[in-house]
Amino acid sequence: MHATRVTIALLACLAVSACGMAKAARTGGQTFDKYGCMARDFKGQPPCDPAETAAPTL
Repeated sequence: MHATRVTIALLACLAVSACGMAKAARTGGQTFDKYGCMARDFKGQPPCDPAETAAPTL
């Protein structure tokens, strides 16, 4: 009985942490895109297409 409660608590913690990791990955990707476009401007390359850098709405 005690092992079942521990297992359920562990699975709940893993699910919550997975959601946090997904959000961090999404935010990191958006930040990478933003600064990648800024780097293109500094190098004198053509600017990024605004449609490419727009954040997807979920």
